[in-house]
Amino acid sequence: MFKKILVPYDGSVYSQHAFKTALEIAIKFQSEIISITCLFSDSENQLSCISEHAKTIDYTDNHTTNQLHELQKISLSSKIKTTIHIMSCYSVVETLTNFANSNKIDLIVMGTRGKTGFKPLILGSVSIGVSQHATCPILLVK
Repeated sequence: MFKKILVPYDGSVYSQHAFKTALEIAIKFQSEIISITCLFSDSENQLSCISEHAKTIDYTDNHTTNQLHELQKISLSSKIKTTIHIMSCYSVVETLTNFANSNKIDLIVMGTRGKTGFKPLILGSVSIGVSQHATCPILLVK
């Protein structure tokens, strides 16, 4: 039923819990987990703050990648394939919904809130935006 499960991940407790929930579902249905982290890029100010944005991407890329690799190890121990993607984008909601649609995602499992310490990662209520625009089922996890 759920062959591909997308888990937006920002390192927050909510996204960690969403990943664990997705893993439980993946074990039951022998699904693949695809985890994606979106780095917000304000295209209007991109030239003036390109070095600051690059620092944010470097830090977040390393920090989040390390966390995601740990989650991959947990998945692997359960024999669940997990792939990770880190993308820079202008609209997190649009990026997530486009990714889900173009990759034929069967289910999105995401936290209800993001990580407040990483303002560049998520602006506004991403979970609400994704739930309004995605074409596949969504499970919001608290």
